[in-house]
Amino acid sequence: MSEIDNEAFAWVVRQRMRALDRADTAAFDAWYAADIRHRGAYARALAIDNAMHIATGNQVVPAADKTRGRVGSRRRNLVLGGLAASMAAVAGTFGYAALHQGTVLSTAKGEFRRVPLQDKSIASINSGSQIEVAFTRHQRRINLRKGEAWFEVAKDKSKPFIVAAGDALIRAVGTAFSVRRLASGSEVLVTEGTVEVWSRDGTAARRLVTAGEHAFLAPDAKAIPVTRQPDEVNRRLAWREGKLVLTRQTLGEAVADFNRYSPRTIVIVDPALQDKRLIGQYQLDAPELFARDVSLILDVPVEITTERILIGRAHDAGRRAI
Repeated sequence: MSEIDNEAFAWVVRQRMRALDRADTAAFDAWYAADIRHRGAYARALAIDNAMHIATGNQVVPAADKTRGRVGSRRRNLVLGGLAASMAAVAGTFGYAALHQGTVLSTAKGEFRRVPLQDKSIASINSGSQIEVAFTRHQRRINLRKGEAWFEVAKDKSKPFIVAAGDALIRAVGTAFSVRRLASGSEVLVTEGTVEVWSRDGTAARRLVTAGEHAFLAPDAKAIPVTRQPDEVNRRLAWREGKLVLTRQTLGEAVADFNRYSPRTIVIVDPALQDKRLIGQYQLDAPELFARDVSLILDVPVEITTERILIGRAHDAGRRAI
């Protein structure tokens, strides 16, 4: 890989592992603007990093530092060398595709993508989701057609960054937040800064939502409820690291989350198990491990087939009803 590619990957790793402070942000902005080749290298690095994140079980491969010395550098270069060739076509097409007007970006079930937008913002797209990118000279606009996405928004006060999700509109400048479309409305989770939420028809008054807060806009709602739940915001966004975190969620809620990602559908055969509370942390691509834990914790049978995972027995429900 070229020196520019190595520099780009170093920036991507630094951004993934911690939020950039003001000095780091200024340094990145200067590097990004210094050479048009830096923009292409940054797009490629994001695509490669995304593939590495999935291929290594969602574990970050850290950049070399002085304490790791040459060993850390060799490890990073070996990983990059193995992936660079296979990812070249993906980076060249998908990475640059995000830089064009009217681009539609989609993910299949169980697939995650982290892509750069032309203003240096980043969109992390959750499983089974689709966004349309429509940037103009006066506005940066995203249409969330379905699913969920988390946005790290580059600061540009002259061009508002607006996400449309059904009846909901969300405006941000230099912040990070997620939007999810549900049948019952649109959910907004803010991880950094402040966003403004309102409805297309203006029936609900505009609300400011700050870091650690959650907002929900239902169709035809007269108000937008906002609650402060920083721990819950982080829990719900654990999908960015390929994880499902449970802090006394019900079995029904956990199964619904797993079924957003896994091609192998989990079925709760005994309805009496739906409201059992669980605590734990699981990889989203390992529903079998989750099911086996449930079997041990709740002392219920689990059957794993090629297409489904069955939890509990149907006749158990009948005995409980007697």
